[in-house]
This record gives sequence, C-alpha cells and structure tokens, in this order.
Amino acid sequence: MPKDEKKQITKRQHWLPITSYLENFTTEGKVKTYWLEGSGRADFIKTADQKDIAPINVGVKKDLYENPNLPVNTIEDSLAVLEGYYLKVLQDKILQHKPLTEEEQEQVALYISTLENRTILQKKHWEDNMDKLEKKGRDVALAHNASDAADRWSEQLKAAKKTTFTEALVIAMQVDKWGMLDFCFLVIPDNVKAEFITSDHPVTLTDFTMDNSIYGLNHWHKTAECVVPLTPKIALFGNMCGIDGYKEMDYNFVREVNNRVLRRADKTLISKSAIELREAEMIVRHNPQSLILKFVELPEGRADIKLKEVKEKEPPRNDSQSKKVKSTED
Repeated sequence: MPKDEKKQITKRQHWLPITSYLENFTTEGKVKTYWLEGSGRADFIKTADQKDIAPINVGVKKDLYENPNLPVNTIEDSLAVLEGYYLKVLQDKILQHKPLTEEEQEQVALYISTLENRTILQKKHWEDNMDKLEKKGRDVALAHNASDAADRWSEQLKAAKKTTFTEALVIAMQVDKWGMLDFCFLVIPDNVKAEFITSDHPVTLTDFTMDNSIYGLNHWHKTAECVVPLTPKIALFGNMCGIDGYKEMDYNFVREVNNRVLRRADKTLISKSAIELREAEMIVRHNPQSLILKFVELPEGRADIKLKEVKEKEPPRNDSQSKKVKSTED
C-alpha cells in the first residue's frame, strides 16, 4: 500500500464528531468536561472531575468502528460524509433559524440516527445483549447434555459479538428512525442566560406513558420525545405530533433538556461554559415534564386540534368493545 494511503487510515475514531458537534461547545478551543463518578448524578457538580479538554481528545477510541468483514475505515469514512452534509445544513439553515427542505431534514435525521447509535454506551448495550444470549443458549444446550453444541454456540456468539455493534450502526445509517419524525428546534432566546449541555451519549428518548415494551421505547410512538442538544443554544426535539419549526424556550425547559442529558450520560457531561453550582442543583432537582404537552397546551384551541387529530387516527372499536364501554357507562 502506498505511503499516502497509509496516512489516510484513521485509528483514533470519534463517537462524538469534532467539527460538526463538539466544536459547537468549545470556548477558546476546549470543551468543559465533567467526569462522573460511578452512577452518581445527584451531586455531580461537587463529585465530578472537571477538565477543559480539546475536542480531539473527547469521545474517542482506537479502531472503534473497525469490522473484520469490511475494509479498513469503511464506516469511519461513511460517517465523515454524513457529518459533512449535516454541518452544511447546520451552518446554512439551523443556526440561521431557516426552514429545512425535505432533503436537508433527511440529512439531519441520518446524522442524529448515527449520533444516537455510535456511542460507547450503545456498544456496551449490544455486547451485553450478546453475552446474555450466549449464556442462555449455552445453558439450554447443557441442560440437554449437549456440551459440544454449547461450545459451538459460545464460539459463534463470541465471533458475532465482534461485529454486532458496527452492523447495528450500518443499519442505523440505512433504517433511519429519526426520518419519520417532526422536527422542532428548541431555541434559547438572547434574554435567557442559559445553555444546553451535552454528554458522551447525547441523544435521549423519553416516553411519559411509561411504555414497558420488551423492545424498548419507539421513536414513532405518539408520546415519545426524542431530544438532542445541537449547540449550547439550540436543541432538536423530535416528535410525532406535528410540532415543528423554531420555538423559544424558557429556563424551565432548558433545565428539562439538561436533566435528560444528565440522566442519560455515560461517564462525561460536556458544556461550553462552566456549570454554576446553583444551576447544577436546579438541573438535578428538576421534575421531568413533557415537551409535547408544553406545545400542545398553546392558546387558540391548539390542544383541541391535537386531541382531535389523535382521536381521528385511532382505529374504530369493534362491536364487543362498544358494548363493553356502553355497559360501563350505564
């Protein structure tokens, strides 16, 4: 291989993009990081190890996206293309508070989809699931006195474990869960002196209906709220309720977003400015609130319109259901 090609191989691979993401949170070329101790969140501002770090040294791991079944840097190069498309939309449209075209929204959706699925926490999630599957299959085989089958199963699952994360990431580039959502950009106005923070696992998904499906939360559920800070002043709120455009936020809902970021962070919080003690306490103490309800409960009958839209989309009940309801009412 020519020397020039060797120089293009990227060994240190970032799950938090530098130019398109981390640099938005920099001050004098560095981001403020808060390294969380264990699972502690309630007193993070006092227990976290705070460091100012250059973005190139944040959210990075050697050969993170390498897959033995693919040429070197295949996924890294594909991610770089998505990051370039997104950065242009961010600079030309989002930061200017301009509406996005359908194509631009698709580019943003793909970028967020990969941002959600490329983190170390997500990698651990896949590996843990493979370990559970390996143990379960092995236990079943041993219960039937099939030790050879148990060994073969373990070997297959351990081999699959090495590629599952990158294969899931490739799927995230193709099957874009964010593409179906309505995009609402949450904007902090100039008169509100607050900022969005982010983390090493920046994309959050919340459902206030407490969905307990074995498949986890679904982005496309009516009450699902998908949120990701894009810059210290803009966060993206994905929903399925027709809430879109650019909407200004007050302190209360800035803290709502930051509380979600804190709860979903893996090991590191990231901010542009230092997080003040009082603000950290307000973020921690914040009671979770629904962004969907905030925007549905607008004046001029907006709530009635939204409720009517949902009702019209509900499937009709069959006769037995109707009779049951009627009997209950009587």
